[in-house]
Amino acid sequence: MKIQTMFKKDINRPISGVVQVGQDDESSLAQELGEYVITRELRQHFDTFLNNYSAAIDRPTERIGVWISGFFGSGKSHFLKILSYLLANQSIGDQNAVDMFKDKFDDPMMYATLMRCAQVPTESILFNIDIEGPINKDKTAVLRVFAKVFYNHLGFYGNDLKVAKLERHIDSLGKTQEFRQAFEAADGRPWVDRRKSYKLLVDRLLPVLQNILEISETTARDWLRAKDTEELSIQQLVDEIKEYVDSKGKNFRLLFCVDEVGQYIGDDGNLMLNLQSIVEQVGSQCLGKVWVMVTSQEAIDSVVKISGNDFSKIQGRFNTRLSLSSKSVDEVIKKRILEKTEDAENFFVLYMARNTLS
Repeated sequence: MKIQTMFKKDINRPISGVVQVGQDDESSLAQELGEYVITRELRQHFDTFLNNYSAAIDRPTERIGVWISGFFGSGKSHFLKILSYLLANQSIGDQNAVDMFKDKFDDPMMYATLMRCAQVPTESILFNIDIEGPINKDKTAVLRVFAKVFYNHLGFYGNDLKVAKLERHIDSLGKTQEFRQAFEAADGRPWVDRRKSYKLLVDRLLPVLQNILEISETTARDWLRAKDTEELSIQQLVDEIKEYVDSKGKNFRLLFCVDEVGQYIGDDGNLMLNLQSIVEQVGSQCLGKVWVMVTSQEAIDSVVKISGNDFSKIQGRFNTRLSLSSKSVDEVIKKRILEKTEDAENFFVLYMARNTLS
């Protein structure tokens, strides 16, 4: 028997040593979901999370913060990514994500809970905040990242809040398609390809804004001349998030799955308070319809040193805390890479028996 034929999975297949939340091509997702190993430790974390998440389906809750900690190699980013795709029940080829996990849980009740959670219409915004965040971090940097990814998710230009707000206003009027068609007729190229350079397109954009929004030339020019950086409060953003989830139906859920929060925040207390305020407002206004799930190398009480009531409030916003370790690496390797075929297992049993008798 050749060694390469002993294993259940092709030993020559590419295996990524590091999971990236931004790597979302179908082949990578199929491999990540199909080969994901639920270790004894992960089983406990799935149980804790699914119980808390499913409870919110029946009862409105403000407890929507999830803090997933673990050092490099613990699998925290992979765990966040898997949760994101399972809860949204992402389609991978001809299968759904939840279907690919049917044989991974040793507890039928836990899988039933997962299925119940996944049956709720859900959209997930999965991103690495260190990649999406601005280089220059002021005390509202976390808010601006959340606004950026939310607008991008809606199909607007989140990189520029001024443009995103214009697009959202046009969309609220039901004129998005009309606006884009009018712009392409004037410019020759699609709006989504040109919007980042809107300041260079005044002659073509001005009449389109006038006609679509039914505003004067002066008003259109005033908007074009206005400063690039639009102010945005947490309250304004959460109002828009709530408006969006409410428009999707009673049971709809929206997930913000944020990788590497601890690395991005560092020792900046202002950024941590900014995150806490966002989670607080989302929880109190959306009542379980929007969740914020983050990863960090450090536990929540080790990220920044904030004393007094502020720190207690931060801890209170992340009621679900899951700490992953690297102790199950051997279990993962054994099941994901070294799992053998039935013929190979029988071969080794016979081999060991013969050597024992001899």
